Amino acid sequence: MADLLIRTRLHDGVAIVLMDNPPVNALSAALLAALAAILDRLEGQAGVRAIVLLGEGDGFSAGTDIREIGKPAGALKTGDLCNRIEACKVPVIAALQGAALGGGADIALACHYRIADGSALIGFPEVTLGVIPGAGGTQRLPRLVGAARALDLMLGGRPIPAAQAQKFGIVDGVVDGHLPSAALRFTQDLLAKGKGPRPTRLRTQGFDDAQGYLSVIADRRRALAQSRMNAPKRIVDAVEAALLLPFDAGLALEAAALADCVAHDQSRALRHMFLAERRIDPGLLAENAKGLRVPTDAGSAVIDRLRAALRVAVDHIATLGVAPARIDAALLKFGFAEGPFGGTDPSLTGRDIALIQSRCVAAIMAEGARMVERGQVARASDIDALAVHGMGFPRFRGGPMKAAHLIGLLNLRHDMTRWAQESRIWAAPPLLSEAIKYADGFEGIPEGYITPAESRP
Repeated sequence: MADLLIRTRLHDGVAIVLMDNPPVNALSAALLAALAAILDRLEGQAGVRAIVLLGEGDGFSAGTDIREIGKPAGALKTGDLCNRIEACKVPVIAALQGAALGGGADIALACHYRIADGSALIGFPEVTLGVIPGAGGTQRLPRLVGAARALDLMLGGRPIPAAQAQKFGIVDGVVDGHLPSAALRFTQDLLAKGKGPRPTRLRTQGFDDAQGYLSVIADRRRALAQSRMNAPKRIVDAVEAALLLPFDAGLALEAAALADCVAHDQSRALRHMFLAERRIDPGLLAENAKGLRVPTDAGSAVIDRLRAALRVAVDHIATLGVAPARIDAALLKFGFAEGPFGGTDPSLTGRDIALIQSRCVAAIMAEGARMVERGQVARASDIDALAVHGMGFPRFRGGPMKAAHLIGLLNLRHDMTRWAQESRIWAAPPLLSEAIKYADGFEGIPEGYITPAESRP
């Protein structure tokens, strides 16, 4: 298997190692194991004086496959490989082209030197999935660039081009022309100058102004104090640890923070939304000229049905004696941009807030399930993507189908049985009963499942 994922050649003492795991060189367990095995072999091989790591195709590595996040780790993690690279007794040079994102950027930082061509983009998009960089990035990047730039990259989630990465001190050079040839020349020049390994964990230029570093941490922490998002706060904690703790202790804190994020409902919802957006039929949700996802006419028709269900639910809740201001507050607290009655104050509290939220989510979910049953959309996640992009449903809740799953489908169905006596908007659809059978809820229902005709409303 390693031969299928890794190709190597030796040129004048420089081992060229090429990752080949199309389409984006995702860091699968097999690729990580193959890289570790190649490093072990090359490090002990006579005549190997340096190692250059490249990615085949259009990118270095886009990092870990999102579908692997949260699953039991294999024998080797990306962080383990990063530590193995950094400890290598001969210099390891990363040659970057295209995307070096997430775990791919972590691997690049663990290499002793980095060069890039003009196409390279280096970034840490993990925050958009509700997690933090988890293979040493929160500890290595601040050592190179300080707290402000490290947090800008990790909290923003957007990659930076090679030229900017060179300006910041992340890469040692930007090259034109054939990248493998340029990497070979760069490496031979290093060897001619007698330069050996340069572990990032030992570099401290980013810590030169410790007081300023901690001031940045305090500023970002204050800015995030009222944020409902979990991962950004954990990123700030980890970057602070890079300065205050020994490197290995910082890695341990990063690992604990990552585990907390992965288990958090926000990350489960955001990862679901990432995949939902990529599965949905472009006939329902398409990109406009600005690259933004917008509903098509067909998608808008679905959204209108979802909006109508929400309107029926909130109007009924109001007839039960719940003040419109409390309904608005409940939905604002949930993450909607505005309340259905025009309220803007989310400060109201009370035990009925969660009940209002559950009733509203259940009504939208039930209408979405009925559209899946009738074949108006292909899958439940299509409802989620449309609700987020078309009716302001909070992204970090994952859409109404995922939000219902996170609330708890079995208990929600019990509640809906009672509520349905008040209004048919809460009649539990057959698809809900099917989803309860699976640990993944609506996501677990097999593709193409059709609700039996006799059980449809």
